[in-house]
Amino acid sequence: MQHTSQYERSRSQRGPMALCVVAVWCLLPLLAGCVTPWEKSALLKDNTPNITKVQGPTERRLRNLMWLRDRENDDGSDSDSLKPLAGTDEYVAATDIYKDEQFAEAQKAFKKVAKKYKKSDIREDALFMQAEAAYQQDHYAKAHDVYAILLREYPSTRHLDVVSERLFKIGRVWLNFPEVAKLGEVQQVNYDDPKHKLPAEEPAAPSGKPMYIPNFTNKAEPLFDTPGNGVAALQAIWMNDPTGPLADDAMMLVASHHARKGNFVESDRFFQMLRETFPNSPHLQEAFLLGSHVKLMSYQGAEYEGKTLTEAELLKESTLRLYPNIEDKDRLKRELAQIDEAKAEREWGQVQFWLRKDNKRAAAVYCNQVIARFPESPFAEKARRQLEELGPQYASGAALLAPVDPPKTSLFGRATPQNSSNSTKSASAKQSYAPEASVEEAPSRWSGNPFKRSPKMTDPFEEASEDLEVRDEETRGGEASGKNDPAKKRGWLPWSPPRRLPAGWDDEAQEVEAPASGKTKL
Repeated sequence: MQHTSQYERSRSQRGPMALCVVAVWCLLPLLAGCVTPWEKSALLKDNTPNITKVQGPTERRLRNLMWLRDRENDDGSDSDSLKPLAGTDEYVAATDIYKDEQFAEAQKAFKKVAKKYKKSDIREDALFMQAEAAYQQDHYAKAHDVYAILLREYPSTRHLDVVSERLFKIGRVWLNFPEVAKLGEVQQVNYDDPKHKLPAEEPAAPSGKPMYIPNFTNKAEPLFDTPGNGVAALQAIWMNDPTGPLADDAMMLVASHHARKGNFVESDRFFQMLRETFPNSPHLQEAFLLGSHVKLMSYQGAEYEGKTLTEAELLKESTLRLYPNIEDKDRLKRELAQIDEAKAEREWGQVQFWLRKDNKRAAAVYCNQVIARFPESPFAEKARRQLEELGPQYASGAALLAPVDPPKTSLFGRATPQNSSNSTKSASAKQSYAPEASVEEAPSRWSGNPFKRSPKMTDPFEEASEDLEVRDEETRGGEASGKNDPAKKRGWLPWSPPRRLPAGWDDEAQEVEAPASGKTKL
């Protein structure tokens, strides 16, 4: 009984402890100023965005001017158009506290106004000023959270230009003030072994602590993953203000960050978005140069798909055409030559593949492709030597001009019964297979393809009688025409048809007379 009571007591205490752990875990992001997944989704918008409240920069500017004009012309009258919004007095009081640079008290006052008047238009300004008060205290994580709420509830807020500037600075601070990446700061391509990248010529300084170590002391940084939240802050700029002046800058910094970190697939995606979305951006040249480099960094070797290799080649050629006086012109030309060598290696890999399959003809075809497309590569000389090893008929090309071998019979086709004429025909076709030597085959009951519809069945005895009539015509000197050609009618049965006796074989036979007695008498 004592053991049971202790077990029940421990079980009753287990529930409140679990609730405390869950509550502390949920409150940690709020206490430490971390960006929660809900707030990050508010910054980056959801998968089904709604543009009913979205306004352009000109419309936002006019709206702001009208708001300022109405505020200046407010004479205290009872006119509905100039009637103050609910919570205006408390908002003005909080604004006075903010002007006195008491940012902590102002932040609490604006938070109270925004929470109390959720259905009033004053909430938009209260949220913005709450975030501004936190920003002035260098509490970037808390300011980032409130900016996320503001953008979620008011996508076309008239404070969007200021919010974009604040998010841009917050993102740069959390990414350790990065600039546009240079080519020397990114890992280099190892053409001998594309799977193993070469280190960067000028590697960037390592960032702060790892993402899984929490932050409990610095209020300027989130609880977890400071660089990741910095990327999210920069992404929110072009997601919420794509026509703003900082959209292309934010996208370029995000692409550069991924390039430095070795996330080449993500970096290539953002460079491509920059080239397609902002064709007039001052970062366009770097987007072409670095984009072609990270595209090539995604190539894994001749054993993998070569789509990235072709796309990198096209990007480098486009960069040379668009910017003929670029500083890295010689480097781009060297990389184009190395890409040609990598493509030649891919073709040579096909030669090795078909040699392992013991298909000399296919190997010879790829050898000739290597020689024709990449005559100056070292693989062209290997291809010539391989053709000589295959034989003089492959080195001269005569084997490639000869007709190909007939297709092999499937296993189902080998199991089906075949007559002697078809066997003889297929044997002669294997010796010399050519289109002009082929003979029209008779319809067969069995087909090599089990899903192919079989031909219409005919009476075998009728076919046999027609065949014998043709033989009689040949014996009498008649000529068989195309329809009664014995080659078309003969031999498809698995047994031989009965022979017809020649005409007049019973001319000398005597008639049999039956006598009255019933006895047979010749």
